[in-house]
Amino acid sequence: MWKQFFRQKPILIISRCSISSLSNDLIRKRIIPYVDKTNYVNELSQTLPKLESYRRAAILLPIYYNEKTNRVEILVLQRSNKVRSHTGMIVFPGGICDLTDRDVIHTAQREAEEEIGLKSEHYSILGCLPPTIDSRAVIVTPVIALLHSPKFTDYCLAVDEIINAFYVDLEQFLYKKNNHKILDVGDHFVTHHFYIDKYHIWGITAYELITLAAIVFQQLPEFPFFRHGVHFDLNRLSEQLKMHFQLYVSYEKKAELELQLNKIGGLK
Repeated sequence: MWKQFFRQKPILIISRCSISSLSNDLIRKRIIPYVDKTNYVNELSQTLPKLESYRRAAILLPIYYNEKTNRVEILVLQRSNKVRSHTGMIVFPGGICDLTDRDVIHTAQREAEEEIGLKSEHYSILGCLPPTIDSRAVIVTPVIALLHSPKFTDYCLAVDEIINAFYVDLEQFLYKKNNHKILDVGDHFVTHHFYIDKYHIWGITAYELITLAAIVFQQLPEFPFFRHGVHFDLNRLSEQLKMHFQLYVSYEKKAELELQLNKIGGLK
């Protein structure tokens, strides 16, 4: 099943697109078709009951269209070196779902306000992308937010957890440069690593940045996204992301996979 899905004919890389016509409305229109409207985790739990025991988390992907520079930017955070998980990593605002949270969107919003002071009045929620899973076997739902103008920079950092907040240019995560590496993990997976300025961006953060860049610019990355040289298919991207998630949670050697993921986190 997995081989049939992922061993498709490689897709030609289309040329770099012009962003001269981008706007908040166009960004919204491009994202909406990829929003997960079915709650895929609950749907998959019918055939994989073990998912009920997995912890849930949500992350907020705050996009900002800068009209002055005509660039699309996204807000990321740097974790403290003192926290127990994801130490020093570049991440999105987010965290584990609380029992009092209404849903994953509420989780992402609550965490963003707690971590950097980003309130719901600063953005519009566009919806959720298909889930992914981290090295701790936590199911993570990405929630896309379109930031309002003026650009949010009034950070109120939770200093015990977060030491920095900054914007990165989204388009750069489509291109293969000297600052990008792909590392194999087991037989079925890869991790993408970017080295931008002094920051090492990898794991779920890199995964979602590439995904979101492909959607916003309607352009394939210059490198394979999945294992075995398989590229995105923008017409089937939601299906591909869901299948990738299902492949991970069905993987029989998950403990070995998690160990490898943790080991390669520090590679340069």
